[in-house]
Amino acid sequence: MNRFSAWLLAAAGICTMLPGPGAAQSFRQPIRVVVPQAAGGGTDIVARLLAPGLSRELGQTVVVENKPGASGQIGTQQVKSSPADGFTILFAVDHSLIIVPLTTPGVRYNVEKDFVPLGQAVRTYWALSVPASAPYKDFREYVTALKRDPLARTYGVPLAGGATDVIGQAIGKHAGVQTVPVPYSGSGPVIQAVMGGQVPVGLTGLPEAMAVYRSGKAKVIAISGNARSPLLPEVPTFGELGVGGLEFHTFLGFFAPKGLPPAMAQAFNAALRKTLGDPAVLDKIRQMSLEPAPTTLEEAGREVDEASRFWTKSLAPKG
Repeated sequence: MNRFSAWLLAAAGICTMLPGPGAAQSFRQPIRVVVPQAAGGGTDIVARLLAPGLSRELGQTVVVENKPGASGQIGTQQVKSSPADGFTILFAVDHSLIIVPLTTPGVRYNVEKDFVPLGQAVRTYWALSVPASAPYKDFREYVTALKRDPLARTYGVPLAGGATDVIGQAIGKHAGVQTVPVPYSGSGPVIQAVMGGQVPVGLTGLPEAMAVYRSGKAKVIAISGNARSPLLPEVPTFGELGVGGLEFHTFLGFFAPKGLPPAMAQAFNAALRKTLGDPAVLDKIRQMSLEPAPTTLEEAGREVDEASRFWTKSLAPKG
């Protein structure tokens, strides 16, 4: 073997040890999933449920970190400012990503400009609950009460603005009266107020409403969405009851900073969908009164686009 041939073999050996284009786009260190809500809440619980499966499928440790504050802005902004290298991922509810920037001045992120959707995990709906002792047993009787009794026109909400305002205003318009939201510090306090008769009705996520519905301490009389929930098939949608424009749902999904390599986005999405196919994971999701929502990258992106258009129109100043 001459020197030139030996040099070529040595060079080839060195090249095989160097990372190729695909290696630079793989998950090669622990992944940090930022949840912009407090520990112990629904978003946090789902993130921690999915983390072991994602870790197994991606071959890396997945660590969940809570960065709550300012309706999800703090954690969301932190992920936006992180490198688009796949090692910092956001797991958030659509409210903090889509609605908060539309309703809160000074928010420094935009879901379509600053993030890449990696896939949805679960979805749920908004539920209208009344005390078990309420004089109205269904939505139509509640609307009758709204028309004749001003005291029935307040409703408890877990947050100010966004979906709850849209629902409350639509109910008021349907009844021909002015409804008044009463903000609480979360869905738990709203449900407690409903059970205690402190508010005539409450708007919360379906999981919180289901907990007291099963106990018999409150009744669910309507839900958002374009079809009845399989978790509560006996309860009609607002649309069925004649209140239009409330066909939306709420979703929890994963997002990366804009610029994430497509190969990494595909790998994460595949891992997520496989994790959501695990029977044990599915069983726990359904026990939480949530619906599993595995999506492709294209489906996730399309739903974000549709939600952004819907809320931009719905929350635009009237007049």
